[in-house]
Amino acid sequence: MTGPRGGATAVPVRLVVDDELARATAHRLVGAVEWVLPIFQAAVLLTSFVVDPYRPGGRVIVALLVAMHLVLAPIYARGNGPFSRGGRWLAAPAVQCLAVNGLVAGLAVSGTFGTNLASLPAGVYSNAMWVLLALYPWLPPRLSRQKVAIELALIGIYVCYLLLLTRLASGHFGLRTAACVGGVVPWILVAYALGRAGGMMCLRAARAQVDVQQRSFQEFFDFLHSHVKANVAAVRAEMPVNAHGARQKLAELENTVSRYRVELLLAQERTPLAALFSERIRAFAGTLHIDRTPRVGGMTVTRPIGTLVSRALGDLLKNAAVHGAGAVTIDLEQSAGWATLIVADDGPGFPASVLDNEGCSLFRLRKTARDLGGDLRQACADGAGSQLTLTVPLAPRR
Repeated sequence: MTGPRGGATAVPVRLVVDDELARATAHRLVGAVEWVLPIFQAAVLLTSFVVDPYRPGGRVIVALLVAMHLVLAPIYARGNGPFSRGGRWLAAPAVQCLAVNGLVAGLAVSGTFGTNLASLPAGVYSNAMWVLLALYPWLPPRLSRQKVAIELALIGIYVCYLLLLTRLASGHFGLRTAACVGGVVPWILVAYALGRAGGMMCLRAARAQVDVQQRSFQEFFDFLHSHVKANVAAVRAEMPVNAHGARQKLAELENTVSRYRVELLLAQERTPLAALFSERIRAFAGTLHIDRTPRVGGMTVTRPIGTLVSRALGDLLKNAAVHGAGAVTIDLEQSAGWATLIVADDGPGFPASVLDNEGCSLFRLRKTARDLGGDLRQACADGAGSQLTLTVPLAPRR
């Protein structure tokens, strides 16, 4: 699009809500709570162990099943469960439910399965699986619209399986048996509805995440249009007649881009110090002579520490430039979970009382450092240059 004078106008950038984002959110959520599945199933089996009549030796087998489920819980918690693995592993919870139900039916006293509480634990045992199955994106995207119908069909097959077990274990199938097994169905449907509700929450969370990205992309798009493109056009217009003015506008553009780059670096969960140092030092390259800079390699810090280090570099280098320093050295030391930033210059120095002046930026910088468990100290007296040492923990205290 073009404006009234032929220049480009800003157009909104629209992002599409991708189902893959919702699927990834659901997958991570299920992987985080999957350990609840064996815990719930162990509790159901323990209830059956207490209240249901079993053949001789049946309670021992049920007790072993409870122990086996408790062993599975930490394995699932480490991300080794069937839902975390996905693929063919998703058949394991279904096979497990069918096998345990069949075993309970075989161990129950003859004529009792499906006529008392024995059928209730057998059916409720699968509830946690239905929650996770309804939440988990186990079908390919092309079948996502049929997911509900397929899952309800599976529930129907499962209930028929329970009815068949009741018929085989009890030898008869009367009204009482049908009512007892039918009492399991509402609990299964409630569990399935909870899983569907969780899936809707994941979709809304994905949409909210896209909305945040939308605003970020729009802000960045507006920045490119209003700052970068406009300044480049101004430099192009002034270059033939005003080289000094063009250089000033280029410097302004570079500072603006650098500021945005610092903001993007600090928006990450872990801030790379090498890129952060580079951006902060580049802003003073034409004003100060940087004698020495640290080599930090791939070292990263948490966002609060990265924000503090960025602010400290900016404030200390700005103070050195404002008060007439010519050369600056920057060092960074790391040991035993602590990082120490040392900024020294050859300026006139300043009295130590400046750090206690509440109206000074260094006072506020020291206060922020102390809030995070670190400190800011002065090492040189006035008249001999200045050296400030910022010490921060690599993991800020809560």
